[in-house]
Amino acid sequence: MGYFLSFHGLRPLIGLLLVATALSTAAVVSNGTASAAKPQEVVEWSNGFPSGPHFNLNIHGKKDGYICDSSEPGGGSVFVPEYGTSQIQMVQNKKSSVSELIVHDKCGDAFDGDPAVAQLPKGEYQVYARILAKPKKDDEPREVTFFPQLIEACNDATVYDINGDGVTDVNDLLLIDVNGDGVIDAAGAVPSEHDLNGDGVVDQADLDLWLATFGDLIECTDSSLIALGGVTANGAFTVEDQTLERTKGKSKAVDVTDMFTYTGIAFDTSLDLDGDGDLDIDDLLLTDINGDGAVDAIGAVPSEHDINGDGVVDNTDLDLWIGSLILAGLYQELNQAWIFDIADLVVYGWDYQNNGSKLVQVRYYPVDQTEFVQ
Repeated sequence: MGYFLSFHGLRPLIGLLLVATALSTAAVVSNGTASAAKPQEVVEWSNGFPSGPHFNLNIHGKKDGYICDSSEPGGGSVFVPEYGTSQIQMVQNKKSSVSELIVHDKCGDAFDGDPAVAQLPKGEYQVYARILAKPKKDDEPREVTFFPQLIEACNDATVYDINGDGVTDVNDLLLIDVNGDGVIDAAGAVPSEHDLNGDGVVDQADLDLWLATFGDLIECTDSSLIALGGVTANGAFTVEDQTLERTKGKSKAVDVTDMFTYTGIAFDTSLDLDGDGDLDIDDLLLTDINGDGAVDAIGAVPSEHDINGDGVVDNTDLDLWIGSLILAGLYQELNQAWIFDIADLVVYGWDYQNNGSKLVQVRYYPVDQTEFVQ
């Protein structure tokens, strides 16, 4: 089962791109941690950045011949060619315990064949960026352009209360085929697939490891997640592209948060029964609304599809059906939504077009911990 994204607005999105990442971990938080207990007042600096707790991501433009080793820690930096287009991806996982910005792959796809990947702690941010290093000469450009994209998004499909007693405990873990070999090992057997930490017993520590599995993910996988199935031709971020140019004088940061806000509709792909990429009356008429195992004949009155009972199946019934889907969490209407809020795990990215830039600095300020003063 998956989700389908149908969007309306500014610039079309082409589709979903699956993620391939190399794992290396390093973290950075600058100018105070983002885990401060109370909101802090923010005052605008002369460089355009607010003050206050934030995370830093530095994007370095490198000349031809640069060798980038994705196995080495990246700190808070990623590396892309000085000229050309690269993909930089950002991940948020709502069930992750990550508390710092982590660069999983510091190398752009031009260097190692897959995108640079950074993970943000869960939450909403105000985002600022500026271009640094030497200003451009008269005949030499120094600029970058960001093109935002939704790469993929998915929800946790794991059922944790296996025995249905209303609680998730070790008894549920013992009913799970953890290693996926098709056989559930006998409870108490040592070694056991359920002894996740290898200490010879299956206890709360192993349960905690099992429940934390989703939080470790930075890409959608068929085995554990329900994926959002695709993006139609109508979608848009609030800002479809953002250009920064390095000119003479002091470089000031600009607010780029609108690149992270999205307008559109997301719904479960299993509901698009006619496969046209939209949710309409045709899909309603093909759906077993009452769950009796049979789809009533179209046009039959009374019909399970005549939800309001007026003798016809029309847009009023469609609206009632969609309303029920919203309540069930199978349909979302997004209006300039923070892109990472649309699912449990979201991979967002930029097609990052570099034209001579040596360094771009991006800062993420947690909205729930910061008061922004104009």
